[in-house]
Amino acid sequence: MSKNIKNTMRWQKGAAAVELALVLPILIVFFTAPLFFAIFFWHYTAVQKAAQDGARYLSTVSEQEMRDPTLALAAANTAREIIRGELADLIPDQNNITVVLHCGTAANGMINLCTGVEDGPLPEVVDVGVQFRLKDQFFGFVDTGRYGWNVSAVATVPYVSN
Repeated sequence: MSKNIKNTMRWQKGAAAVELALVLPILIVFFTAPLFFAIFFWHYTAVQKAAQDGARYLSTVSEQEMRDPTLALAAANTAREIIRGELADLIPDQNNITVVLHCGTAANGMINLCTGVEDGPLPEVVDVGVQFRLKDQFFGFVDTGRYGWNVSAVATVPYVSN
């Protein structure tokens, strides 16, 4: 009787190892997808906050700066630097970040890319868009495609000097 119990215990130890070998790859796949989505949403939150901070800065630019093309371009570059500075630790490749700034509509009906409003009304709102491509560089299981997943955020803030 004791011989049968020893054989059964030895067989159960082997079964546990086989079960672990079969289940472990599945568990790894199931755990990496939520971790990748957590990384994606972490990056999205950082991009969204950077866009909001850039828009907040542009919305407080004085009327004189908004009307003068040189000063408006300097303010737009400062907003870009604020955004890139906030994302520098998270996204080391700064060439991967696209920043688009809209400062209202020009007198001819075209969108003003924050190059100065010499004539016409000042913008009612300031739009800042930030975009970059996120690739799975940690796990290798999540298919992000050739160029990665698009992470973009747009912040619209009323222009204060109106």
